[in-house]
Amino acid sequence: MDQLPNEILAYIFALIILDPSENPAFVSKLGQVCSRWRALVVSTASLWSRIVLAYPMNNPQLVYAAIALERSAAHPLDILLDCRDPEWDWEEETHNFQGTHMQSILPLILPHSSRWKKIEVLSDTWAPVHAFLQATQETPLPILESASLSRCNAYFAAPGETFQPESMRSPIALFGGRSLQSLRDVSLVGVHVDWDKSALVHLRRLEFKYHSRDVMPTIHQFLRILGQCPDLLELSIVGWGPILDPKSTAVTAIELPSLQKLSFGFIDMSYSTALLSLFQLPSLRKLSLEDVLRVVTPLEDTDTSGFLQWLYTFQPTQRASFAGTLQMSSSIPLQGVQELRLQSIRSDTLTFTRFFQCFPRLQILSCHDVPDNALVALSSTIQTAGRQSNIPHLCPSLSELHFQDADPSLLMDLVAARTACEGVTPLRKVTLEYVRVPRPSPDSPTFAHLERSGISCVGGTPSGSETSDSE
Repeated sequence: MDQLPNEILAYIFALIILDPSENPAFVSKLGQVCSRWRALVVSTASLWSRIVLAYPMNNPQLVYAAIALERSAAHPLDILLDCRDPEWDWEEETHNFQGTHMQSILPLILPHSSRWKKIEVLSDTWAPVHAFLQATQETPLPILESASLSRCNAYFAAPGETFQPESMRSPIALFGGRSLQSLRDVSLVGVHVDWDKSALVHLRRLEFKYHSRDVMPTIHQFLRILGQCPDLLELSIVGWGPILDPKSTAVTAIELPSLQKLSFGFIDMSYSTALLSLFQLPSLRKLSLEDVLRVVTPLEDTDTSGFLQWLYTFQPTQRASFAGTLQMSSSIPLQGVQELRLQSIRSDTLTFTRFFQCFPRLQILSCHDVPDNALVALSSTIQTAGRQSNIPHLCPSLSELHFQDADPSLLMDLVAARTACEGVTPLRKVTLEYVRVPRPSPDSPTFAHLERSGISCVGGTPSGSETSDSE
């Protein structure tokens, strides 16, 4: 390391310090190694540009943040304010981090707002977010590119729930309603703003997640926002989207010609299909679907077959080759999707089979909290050698598969079948993630079989024994 030029050494330090999973205070430890490293660390402004203040935001944190703000000089800042208390008892009024606490720390970073490049606020309750919105009404933000505000409480998205506390319900314009030239990424998780006055314009990425239904924008406000973002590439609607007016026929389509990725989490079947039927997404390449009811009402057993059936019913006929120009339009054109992520989607094998038949160009599939019926469906139309069928293969272009808690034998059979089958792409990268069940121990027969099949095992805790494995 002594022979490395300062420029390369500083680059290595930056790779470590600017990693979001790394504690930014680690930079001070690098400076304790030797005098050369200390001089380099202190003089390299970029190493001090990531500011993290996390509950309980004690004095050492604040002192370090003040030093980092000074040493970062004129370098753009990436700021995280994490107000979440892991031991919170779910009572808003008794939370140990209130709006007054947010007001007390903001004077530390507000004088440097002209250098904010990214700001993220995470809170259990509404008061700190409310205080942040109020305090940044006139704050200069000339280079801000990304803003993420989260009230981390999915409960408010449950059916029938309304925004609380009522005394703070009145919306506030995001950053005073000013149009920020550099802002391209906005994420609002459980956070509503004044939809008429907030200048959500020229965005490339926009997220609405886990809001109370009663504080969402109207369909006309929603259309205006999207109309001001003609180059929008990614849109997330998880829980509730815009408030639809069943009596109005003025809105017949939501056209997003540039959108490449849609993340959609649904709660109410009739609402979700009514909203999705309005979309026109000709450039869609990445799709994420989630049953949010599994999050907000975890004790209820849900079945999403009806939603999947609605999706594939409006696709081109399942016997179509998909090779030519489409003869019919679809609000969500599954035939062009290359990456699909399913979260908590539960259905029977037949419905999964018909659903997957709509993805001839799918290359990457991720299934999280999805039953093995999906794996069975993927195997259902694979013909063995010498057997002919007029039924098209499901997802013939699929090359990467990620599945949680799957039956190892089913997954291995699918890998082997696709390898031996003509007309489908072999699975080149397969990951089995263990979340709710123990991971096979490295010395178990199951682990060895998975490894020989080219399947990577991740997550979970290795089981103590594999006596239950049936070989």
